Amino acid sequence: VPCVLARNVVAALHCCVMEKVQRRTKPAPQGDQGGEKPTKTPERWSPKNWVTFLGERAPPLVFLLLSAGPCLSGLSTVEGKVHLDKFLWSLVGELVLLLAVRVMDDVKDYEKDKIIHPERPLPRGLLSYDEVVHVIHGTLAGMVLYAILLGCWFNWAVGFMYGLQVFYVFLMYIEFGIGDWLEERPLLYGLTHQVSIYFGAMFICTLGGAPWNSWVGFLMGSVGFSGFFTYEICRKLDPTLPKLKGTYLVIYGKWPTFFFTLGTISVGAVSSYLIGLHWMLWPLQTLMIGSLLLLFLLPVRDPKPKAHKPVEALAILYVLLHMWAPYLASLIT
Repeated sequence: VPCVLARNVVAALHCCVMEKVQRRTKPAPQGDQGGEKPTKTPERWSPKNWVTFLGERAPPLVFLLLSAGPCLSGLSTVEGKVHLDKFLWSLVGELVLLLAVRVMDDVKDYEKDKIIHPERPLPRGLLSYDEVVHVIHGTLAGMVLYAILLGCWFNWAVGFMYGLQVFYVFLMYIEFGIGDWLEERPLLYGLTHQVSIYFGAMFICTLGGAPWNSWVGFLMGSVGFSGFFTYEICRKLDPTLPKLKGTYLVIYGKWPTFFFTLGTISVGAVSSYLIGLHWMLWPLQTLMIGSLLLLFLLPVRDPKPKAHKPVEALAILYVLLHMWAPYLASLIT
């Protein structure tokens, strides 16, 4: 019975994804093509094109920092030190998953990017939409196998937590089956997607030896949630961006955006205190709140202001420090 149910669920989800693919790849009627330039036909399975794609959309150093930080932080927090084998197991799993999420985002934004970002790899035809979708499916299958391997090599809880993280990422990919509804509510959309950070933190802590539902895993997830969600809100503070981009500032306005950010930073402030990292993170959290407040209080004279750039740069530092703080603290103390 469980096998039959699982097969039916997978089949239903697959149909949901393929329906989305068919909608987005359906050729436009002749009358709608107008004077648009034809999209370049990509080569069939070109590794060079994939390297270009990932180089543009997933800078290797940045993604390595974002995946290695939580792995080192979680393992050092639970065990007091980092074992190389566990670090490599967690790094491979988290790096592949993070890259998959990046590619999924480009697929989900394909129609939007054709209008506002035609220079990006997928809209400009560097890779075909169908090819990218098939690679996503293959990567999801590979991550499921990796979860099984983790369960066999370590214990069932480690495999289960990574599998749970992969399953949640799949739900994010199909936008929980309510993509159109979520798209009209950017805050709820962002919240549902940032929750995946908790699964990653709890997987890493479980790999380190903590129970799969440990309090330390939840606190580590809360620190990471604060880092990523604050960055997500503050990375696009240009008030002149088109509404189609769906940024918090453009959709909700200045003060709702400020209070959303205050909420995400508060999660980080409380969780960092409970885990003993407040001495490292509170100064940056305070600076983040102050800089955003100052930005919104400054009078706007230039129709294309650049005052948001320092705050966006600070948001990058914010997310990186929240990923690396537990590990850095273990080195200092």
